[in-house]
Amino acid sequence: MKRLLTLAMILLLAATNINIAYAQPPSPDAEAYILVDAQTGDVLCEKDAQKVIYPASTTKIMTAILAIELGDLDQVMTASQSAIDAIGYNGSNIGIIPGEKIRLENLLQAMLISSANEAANIIAENICGSTEEFLELMNSRAKELGASNTHYCNASGIHDPAHYTTAADLVCISRHAMTLPKFREIVSTHSFTMPVTNKHSKWPELKNSNRLMLNSTSDLYEINGIKTGFTGPAGYCLVSSARNADGMELIAIVMGVKNEGASENVRKYSKELMDYGFTNFERIKLIEKGRVYRNIKVEDAADIYGLDLITEESLVRVLPKDVSKRNIQEISHLNGNIHAPVNKGDKIGYVEFLKDGVPIGRVDLLAARDIEYKPDPVSLVTITQNPETIMDNLYFKIGVCSAGLIIFFIIARLVLKALSRRSRSRKYY
Repeated sequence: MKRLLTLAMILLLAATNINIAYAQPPSPDAEAYILVDAQTGDVLCEKDAQKVIYPASTTKIMTAILAIELGDLDQVMTASQSAIDAIGYNGSNIGIIPGEKIRLENLLQAMLISSANEAANIIAENICGSTEEFLELMNSRAKELGASNTHYCNASGIHDPAHYTTAADLVCISRHAMTLPKFREIVSTHSFTMPVTNKHSKWPELKNSNRLMLNSTSDLYEINGIKTGFTGPAGYCLVSSARNADGMELIAIVMGVKNEGASENVRKYSKELMDYGFTNFERIKLIEKGRVYRNIKVEDAADIYGLDLITEESLVRVLPKDVSKRNIQEISHLNGNIHAPVNKGDKIGYVEFLKDGVPIGRVDLLAARDIEYKPDPVSLVTITQNPETIMDNLYFKIGVCSAGLIIFFIIARLVLKALSRRSRSRKYY
């Protein structure tokens, strides 16, 4: 019995120590790292995320984005000698032969799953008229995605001093890539076999270079991508993505691991980031779509019931599970005094949410119904106390116009009668 109690205490202490360990962000021995919510890009933890570093084969994420967005997956591309020669010294490849004809979809699989440099080069040569034109597109597309500190010199990631990025930029690029269904499908594939081509009657099975996805087991989440990278100057790099049963998806980026056992450590550090994120954070719905947020008074309204304002959409954010660490502030903003008429669906204002004083999202507030215009009639007391108000009253303006028309018609009638008498008098004489 004592042994059982002792064992239970040991297990309890071990579990407690694990929770304590995951309560604080890890500190990977890497040049830079960052952990974000894939949906919003909200940062959960980071170190030197703006530091300029070499991306190695994580470059192929951008190459794949352009291939999917601009290319035809069924297009058959021919491998040139220059594409093979540009693999680089000891560059990763699967042995594609010059003159070999391969569909774009299969080249994407070779590039993203096996990190084949020649596949990236073939794609670059065939998507555009030249590799130089493709590189221009890579750099311009990076800027469009918010990667302002990124510059590409090749499509595969072989080392070049002018070929660089940041962990924060890779977040922008990776988040967009994971919105592309074909990209998401390929990077989550564990292995594949290239189809027969005009140069290969058989290919060996090619396993995903992302061993974190192949070997990691967790009750908290499942790894579903994304891309590995390595060169001597860049060290080991890993962009990884994981999702839990509640639909929360996180992206962890670890760059520049160069210590002893770096090839294993880059995966270890990535797993530590994921464990920290899924242990300490969860998806929280800050506001529900269609909720009646508040009731406001409407000036010049035909009724006295006020106007309900409803939320246009829901707002969900990944926040700490510990409520005391959320520090959420909710502020509503209305468009001044609201006057009738109001149409259902009109935007009346918005509600804004801040975390630690920093805006993290807003939702528009809409009119729940129509409000008709019906101003109060101007009373004698009102005119006496505020004579200038009568000049702005609609009924007064209508009355003035009507009186003017009546006077005009009376005068016109008198003039016509006078002219008629004069005409008859002339005829008599």
